[in-house]
Amino acid sequence: MDLVSHGLMGTMMAGLGLKKKFGFLSMITMVIANIAPDLDVITGLRGPKTFYKYHREVTHSLLGAFILWILISAGVYLFTPLDNLFVVAAMVGAGLAAHLLMDSLTPWGLPLFYPFSSKKFGLDLIWFFDPVMISSMVGGVYLAYHHPRHEILFYVGSFAVILAYLMLRVTQKRKACRLAEAELTPRYRGAEVYVLPSAISPFLWDVIFTARSQYLYVSVDTRKGEVLASREFTSSPYHRCIKTSCQSDLVDVFLKRARFPFYNVIREDGCYRVEWSDVQLLNLGGVHGVTVSIDENGQITGQKLQVKKPVRRKKRKIEDFLQEEAS
Repeated sequence: MDLVSHGLMGTMMAGLGLKKKFGFLSMITMVIANIAPDLDVITGLRGPKTFYKYHREVTHSLLGAFILWILISAGVYLFTPLDNLFVVAAMVGAGLAAHLLMDSLTPWGLPLFYPFSSKKFGLDLIWFFDPVMISSMVGGVYLAYHHPRHEILFYVGSFAVILAYLMLRVTQKRKACRLAEAELTPRYRGAEVYVLPSAISPFLWDVIFTARSQYLYVSVDTRKGEVLASREFTSSPYHRCIKTSCQSDLVDVFLKRARFPFYNVIREDGCYRVEWSDVQLLNLGGVHGVTVSIDENGQITGQKLQVKKPVRRKKRKIEDFLQEEAS
């Protein structure tokens, strides 16, 4: 989730009674605690490669959250009129926990045990910027600001809407998995399955089955109860240039973020072009991979991001995709 979403969440949490009891500083404390883990966005000042490499790393782990909890609690207790350490620590802890919980709903996941483990955990329920979540929070804050006598009622109502919306997504996610299973071939029986949300609708889902280096991608519409698209992705046979391509800075960053990477090797006039892509990103459009050019001596001569226009969600068969790629 973005900084605005976390700031709104902090405002709503403080509005459930903390602001009336401990004053305006309690809301400032909650907002700071809610957005603190995203301070790593400053890495973006050195470019997108640095941002994607370090965003959602140490500050989004349990260890990082613990360090932030100590620092923010001490700062608020020592330099503000809030002199109840227990209350301050509780507010800061709640704010940090809310941030991690909100981010865990998105597909990127959180490295909770970083730096001891790079494994990421997530619920894959909503996209990074969800219009329903944002609208619920903005509506609650707006109404509470204009009707302060009933602010707790408005905030509780907003939280109730968000909870109901998340429950809807849980049920649709399960339905999407059942619909996608109808597309399974014997090769993918027993494969790992991932159900990922779309950027807008709670009824559009990407279901990805993984079997070694092969992927089966299925796009489903749970409202209509139909499969929109089905396609298999398989990496090219291994070649020594694959290892060389991993020396690229862009590939290094890409592989840290890609959840379903695969590669294609293309030979041209004695040289090679290695195309790294991600199954889900490829079907979303935008930046979906990296292309690395390698000469006949095994040296990298060029690298660039792969960018594709967003794919419109409409019902298509696998033959349609193959024809599109051929063209």
